[in-house]
Amino acid sequence: DLDVAILYRGGANYAETVRHQGWIVEAFIHTPKSLAFWYEKERSIRCAVLGDICARGLLLTDRGPGIQWQEDARHYMRQGPLPLTDAERDLRRYDLSCSLDDLLGSNSRSETFAIASNVFRQSAELLLLGHQKWLGNGKWIVRRLEQLPTDEAALGLLSWADSPDYDTQRLAGIAEAVLEQNGGYAMEGFLRGAR
Repeated sequence: DLDVAILYRGGANYAETVRHQGWIVEAFIHTPKSLAFWYEKERSIRCAVLGDICARGLLLTDRGPGIQWQEDARHYMRQGPLPLTDAERDLRRYDLSCSLDDLLGSNSRSETFAIASNVFRQSAELLLLGHQKWLGNGKWIVRRLEQLPTDEAALGLLSWADSPDYDTQRLAGIAEAVLEQNGGYAMEGFLRGAR
């Protein structure tokens, strides 16, 4: 599909999916005000879709503000998402630790598949956020990991995802390495909330 962002000085903010000459086109219609709103929302959820489209896209036409709009988007993408708080990091460590235990204790192929998917995603997200990098969904989680070309755990996750056997022991070892980078395994004694 084609993703197209269109910026107007004023007007409505909406997204529309259409088919044009055989292509699925997703059009994101924005004003400076709506763009600022969505950038802030993306920063808070740590997943930049619109920002990436605007920063990396090809400028098709510009009647004035386009070049600045794209430069602002590139700056926004370089800033990265909001950093994790200690509490958010600890909760992500705990969630990954739970999934890792489930993976190592699973005796069902179908359950192992579902758990391995979670371990991969949770490991990738904790790793990316530990480096203050944007998250992604679907194919974008892989593309985001590729932005960490010197991180051994990122390379391990990419290699595991590309492997023919999806060895769960290998994935478990990578997840353990990600946990170690971020404070370690978190299970016994982990407290959510206050007593």
